[in-house]
Amino acid sequence: MINPQSSAVPFVWTEIGRKPGKYVINAIKINAELFPNNPRYIVVSKEFAKKIKIEQCQIVYEEDLLESENSKEFKNQPKEWKWSQSSYWTNTTKRFFVLEQFMNTHSYEQIIHLESDTVLLENTFVSNLFKQKNWGVKFTKQDSSRGCASVFLVNSLEKLEKFNAFIIHNWSNSEETDMTLLNKFQKSIDSNAYLPSGNLIVSNTVFDAGTIGRYFLGGDARNHRVPLSRRGLSSSGKEFFDPAPFKITIHNSSVFLEDSSGTRLALSCVHIHSKRIPKKLNSLLKNLVKESNSKRGFIWRAGYLDIEVLKERVESSFRRRILRDNISDPRYR
Repeated sequence: MINPQSSAVPFVWTEIGRKPGKYVINAIKINAELFPNNPRYIVVSKEFAKKIKIEQCQIVYEEDLLESENSKEFKNQPKEWKWSQSSYWTNTTKRFFVLEQFMNTHSYEQIIHLESDTVLLENTFVSNLFKQKNWGVKFTKQDSSRGCASVFLVNSLEKLEKFNAFIIHNWSNSEETDMTLLNKFQKSIDSNAYLPSGNLIVSNTVFDAGTIGRYFLGGDARNHRVPLSRRGLSSSGKEFFDPAPFKITIHNSSVFLEDSSGTRLALSCVHIHSKRIPKKLNSLLKNLVKESNSKRGFIWRAGYLDIEVLKERVESSFRRRILRDNISDPRYR
């Protein structure tokens, strides 16, 4: 069981407006295996919280959190969306306000927020960061125009409140998402907000902003008409981290990206778009090593048929067309 009285920085996941999938629970189990002394919390909506049991994590209901002024203002601010799936993009940004409410309700000044398909593989770099006082929030760089909160570190509740005030000020723009706003915050407010990621690898450590896990373990099959989790995918932007020249190796229980010259980068986290997250760390590492050492031909790139997504679509079709059920769960799309 978790120890909420621990002095270690807590991990916080948010699953707002949808039922947490199996991959979320598996990611938390691996986190507990790696970092047993850190408290763990997952914030969920009561509507989708039935039958959720996660022994390694304390469940917190969004509705029970103290509402902040920032949260009220964000909720009441109208927005005309340019993009489809507006509820998804709204919730990916809403989570920052949920994190603010969580920290205020539970009296935390520091937290580690992980997206539900991200696994932190080592915490030495992060732990050293939290010993410093000269920063507020940090996150990863996906490319030249987008940030990514696959890992989102908060070093001060006050600094998170200021970050959220920045979000509110820019939220009405129809083209802004959480990813573009992260990038804009780094460019206009805090130039040091990015963790080593994208083209900013100035140390021997790299954080995955969505390119490494997607390249080796595949993309989200939900984004394709035929639900294939395709591997070998690269970002369409500029200044992203390209994993193609690397393979993944394990040395002394640490995970590395290693190129043909033998140069190694410690892989601090992996962002697994395909949601192929097993229950055990060892299984995940075996998958990473296997896929990165495979011949990357047509069959490898084509990926595999995602049975879970196929089941979702069959159930969705049955409920919509036969039962005439208006499904609100955003997994069914």
